[in-house]
Amino acid sequence: MGASPRQRLSAVEHRTQALQLHLACVDLRTIAKQVGYADASAAKKAIDRTIADSIARGEEIDDIRREQIMRYHRLQAAHWGKAIKGDTKASDIVLKCMQGTERLQDLASPKRISIDAQKLGDDILALLADDGAGNDDDAGAAP
Repeated sequence: MGASPRQRLSAVEHRTQALQLHLACVDLRTIAKQVGYADASAAKKAIDRTIADSIARGEEIDDIRREQIMRYHRLQAAHWGKAIKGDTKASDIVLKCMQGTERLQDLASPKRISIDAQKLGDDILALLADDGAGNDDDAGAAP
């Protein structure tokens, strides 16, 4: 037998609460305890499902993306001074924050460009141009 509307609403509320806690940087174990999930894995699944559901409904996840970017910025700011002074661990954290922000903002340039694909595209365009010119010449000729 399926869940009642009240149970479904409660499940949605739990998932929403779990996502909000996750966005507030609460660890998964704590989320599981506070929301009532069996363990951190169940909390993670609930959070992932909530995000997937919002994407499936066509909702914008810009708020989630913005929140994650702010997390990266806060973490980066906390380690920036040490990184500038040469602390390699802090430098690694700063670089990872920068990479995460870049990924979330779709700022990364293509990692690989296929020269063969570019050449193939140029060859196809040349063939199409030649074919177009050839069709004009043949248009007035007898079969």
